[in-house]
Order: sequence, then structure tokens, then C-alpha cells
Amino acid sequence: MKKQYSELKVGVAVFTALLILILVIIWGKGCTLLARSRVLDVHFDDIGGLEQGAFVLVNGMRKGKVLEFILEQDGVRARCALDERVTLYEDARFEITATELMGSKVVNIWPGISGRIPGPATVFRGEGGGGMNQLMKMSANLVKDVQHLLGVLETTINNINKTAGDPHLQEAFVSSIRNLDSSSQRTLELITLNEGKLNQVMDNLVAASSNIREVVAANSEDINHTISDVHSLVAQLNEISTGLQQIVEKARGTDGTLGMLINDPNFAADLTQTLAGIDSLVQQIRDEGITTNINLFGKKKSSKRNP
Repeated sequence: MKKQYSELKVGVAVFTALLILILVIIWGKGCTLLARSRVLDVHFDDIGGLEQGAFVLVNGMRKGKVLEFILEQDGVRARCALDERVTLYEDARFEITATELMGSKVVNIWPGISGRIPGPATVFRGEGGGGMNQLMKMSANLVKDVQHLLGVLETTINNINKTAGDPHLQEAFVSSIRNLDSSSQRTLELITLNEGKLNQVMDNLVAASSNIREVVAANSEDINHTISDVHSLVAQLNEISTGLQQIVEKARGTDGTLGMLINDPNFAADLTQTLAGIDSLVQQIRDEGITTNINLFGKKKSSKRNP
């Protein structure tokens, strides 16, 4: 009896240990027996080696798994089980990523921040992650770009070699260097020979500048008066110009005598007629002389004066 009781206690202890071990494993994998899940569909153009049963991560945390794949004409629909406590919005992003370079693929979800809850029948759009295949494609493109760059570099180097290897160009370059060296030497000799004169010129320049400053300082008041007189002259000229403008405007108008004469349409005809009469009178005096009858306190006398 005691033996059977001991075996029973051992069995219970083993069962309890197994149960604890199973619960610890479940807890370590992030699963819970009480959590409920919901099913959602995600459409991918290419799943890139994603397998059924792969984990579904939400911001890196394990919250579900891939249940099955449905092949479609333009891609693959992945049906996933996701913890119903996870809230997804319309701007949620789904991406297939790899936990390691050569490791298994998972579906990583970023829940979104728009605040708009999608409908229960919504099919989300997913993106293929950068797995080994994508890395190989990028490496192939990189190799092509490097090869093209090396070809361009080789062509450039060949052109430089051809240009630099031209004997005429080398001779011209050496000649230019020699001329530059000779010019520098001559310039140095010229400066050395005329160092005293250059110093004297600089001293004269400094002295002249000092004298100019002294003259300006000594005559600053006269200069200010001159500038003031110029301003006054300009103001007077403006007044004269204004007066002339007013005279012209009055002459153009009909208010004054001059304006009336200028604007009178008969003035020119009358003036012409008067001048014609004067010419006739002058001509008569020249031809006949001047005849006058003067009666001052006596009889009338007649006199005739010839021109």
C-alpha cells in the first residue's frame, strides 16, 4: 500500500513538473492559452521564401503566425492569425523580414497611427523584405555600377596619359615653367633695384594722404558753406523755373493780354493789315512828301516838303 502511494506521489510530481515545464516553454515563446486571435489577410507581390507557420511580429514582438497561403494571379495572399488585442489602423504596414541574414522569414507589422480602424474584410498590402535574394540582386546591380565606373575611370586615365604624353605639350609646359621662373626672377631683381624708389613713393603717398586730410579738415567749414550755397542756388533755379512755367501757362491761357493776343485768331490778320497800311503810308511819303495845313493865330499856310 505504501509502495503504491509512493508511486502515486512520484507520478503527481512528474506530471506537475511536466506541466510547469510546458507552461514555462509557452511563456518563453510569448504565447498564452487565454489569448484569442483573429484572422487577417495580407497581399504580397512576392513572399520571398516565407513559410507556413512563420511568426507574425508587431513592432518586433511575437503576436501571431502565418496560417496559410493563397496563390493569386498578381501575387500571394498570406492568411495570418493575430492576437485580437493588437489594434491595427488603415496606415498599418506589413513587411516580410528576416531575423538573421540566412534565417527564416517573419511578417513584421507596424500598426499605424492614423486612428482609423479598417473594416473586418480588409485585405492589407504587404511589402517584400530585404532577404538574401534581394541582397544578391542589389549586389549584382552594385557590381554593374562599379564596372561602369571603372570603365569611365579607365577611359579618363587613358585620355590623361595621351594628353600628358604629347611631346609638344610637354615642351610647351616646360617652356611655360621656364618663362614663369624667368619672369619671377626679373620681377624680384626689379623690386630689389628700385626698393628705395618704391619706399619713397609709398612715403610720398602717405604724406599726400595726410596733407589731403589736413586740407579737408582745415576747410571743412568752407566746404560746408559751399555745399549750402549750391543747395541755395539750386533752390533759386527751381523758383525761377517755376516762375517761367507760370508765365508760359499764362501766355497760353486767355486770361492775360498777351494770352488774348496770341490766342486771338484775327490777331495775325489785323497785324498783317496794319503793317501793310504802314508800308503804303511810308511809300506815299517817299513819293509825294508830307503836306500839312497849320493855322496858328493867323492865316493858313501851305508847305510842301520834298523828301
